[in-house]
Amino acid sequence: MITTQLRGGLALLLGMLMSAIGITARADAALGGPAVQRVQGPLSVMVLGSGGPQLQTSGRASAGYLVFTDGQPRVLMDLGGGTFQRIAQSGAHIGALDIILLSHLHIDHSEDLPAVIKGMYFDSRLQGSFRTAPFRVWGPGTDNPTMFPSVSEFTNDLFDASGLFRYLESFVDGGGLGHFAYETHDLSPVFQGATIDTILDEGGLVIKAIAVDHFEAPAIAYRIEYGGRSIVYSGDTHSTTDNMINLAQGADLLIYDTSILDDRPPPQSPFAKRHTTPTRLGQVAAMANPAELVLSHLTPVSDPEVTAIKKIIRGQGYAGKINEALDLKVYNAGMVKE
Repeated sequence: MITTQLRGGLALLLGMLMSAIGITARADAALGGPAVQRVQGPLSVMVLGSGGPQLQTSGRASAGYLVFTDGQPRVLMDLGGGTFQRIAQSGAHIGALDIILLSHLHIDHSEDLPAVIKGMYFDSRLQGSFRTAPFRVWGPGTDNPTMFPSVSEFTNDLFDASGLFRYLESFVDGGGLGHFAYETHDLSPVFQGATIDTILDEGGLVIKAIAVDHFEAPAIAYRIEYGGRSIVYSGDTHSTTDNMINLAQGADLLIYDTSILDDRPPPQSPFAKRHTTPTRLGQVAAMANPAELVLSHLTPVSDPEVTAIKKIIRGQGYAGKINEALDLKVYNAGMVKE
């Protein structure tokens, strides 16, 4: 039996949730309605999460991006905490989406994967179809197995016959939602001397990948090309090699890890060794020369210093447009607006 006190608590909780949803909806409306309505052109990316792992009063979700080709959701890049909610708020339908690119397996880049996978099947059913195509996951293999699994091991540990969410196959197949199936693809995590690999070439969509330095975590950066446009995503990286410069050459859009400052945290700390300083980011951007640079994976350290970070990047010679990523902001590749 629900007591009066419990009813009151539930009502208060519901009110708080509705208030939070209302704030997000109003913010999105100020940008021109649901985010999906701002998708234009052959290749676009929607920011699902522009933050890092820390709790932030700004409300940024952890890392995640949704890529569209010809206005249709096609690729998910990372699925950190909060990205499931952002997809729902965006107005996009991902029931037919089948490509997931994980840069690495830190929690703030991967934790919403199970929720989004289940959401795909429900979304497909709500759109009047049954999902039968497997979802496909690419990500790093492992050269540090004591700390990190490969992306295949990670995905299997979630969804195979003995996985944590092993119920999902019978739930989907027996619930009239479609056929549950997936494929995994491990990419080499060796970043020293790495070359760019084409991991997918399908219907005009080309995806390229290269390993990058993220200290102890195997990590991959991606380049997506479609319709003469290109988007590059660094994931998290210390940028000790020229791998990002090579991958991002002449890109329309470069989304980059902007977690730290030149002097915070201290350069010898493990946190500094996992991410890119503004000075190094400016050097990479100047040499790769993308049309637009998007500062993302912002943290309580870097978020308040975006203006200063932009000045440092300019000081290294980058002359293209620089933007601060915001959740649910849409970037249409090749359609740079001043």
